Amino acid sequence: MEDLLTTDFWTKLLSSATDWAIKELPGIIIMVIALIIILRVARFSISRLKKTLIRKAEKNETVDNAEAEKRIDTLTSIMLGAVRIVLYTVFIIMLLGKFGIDIGPLLASAGILGLAVGFGAQELVRDYISGFFMLLEDQVRAGDVAIINGTGGLVETIGLRTISLRDFSGTVHIFQNGKISSLSNMTKDWSAMLFDI
Repeated sequence: MEDLLTTDFWTKLLSSATDWAIKELPGIIIMVIALIIILRVARFSISRLKKTLIRKAEKNETVDNAEAEKRIDTLTSIMLGAVRIVLYTVFIIMLLGKFGIDIGPLLASAGILGLAVGFGAQELVRDYISGFFMLLEDQVRAGDVAIINGTGGLVETIGLRTISLRDFSGTVHIFQNGKISSLSNMTKDWSAMLFDI
């Protein structure tokens, strides 16, 4: 009797797994292929946009090409990161639906959780807003030599939340954008070396 129950259990499990694979698996495979294609199209489009913007900057004689290229690099890398986050979020939500998980309550609880996190993450929001305006106003770019909060060095990466700066001894410093109280860009538009003898 026990062998019959075990056999019946495995038969039902195999049957339901086969039904799920026939109904849902092709949709999941199509979603994965679509995600890969959309990511490649987004990467290609942003790369083309970058090349177009660099060409326009080279034609404009009033703009320094190296400075414009640094700013374009920074903005396009942030744009690509934002597109990836949106695509992965949509993909995960659709994938959960394919596995039979009701995403309605999940989205509602995520909204309430987002509100609670929003109150606790005011500093994070301040970092993102400060980083956005720093990029929009073209205050500093990757490759610039700058002094941030008294620490001087080469700006390696700029994100919406943080700036990474390598000082003259080789140490990397990470600054939250919302906590930057003073920023001096030593290579904005032009630069010079001063020697005190």
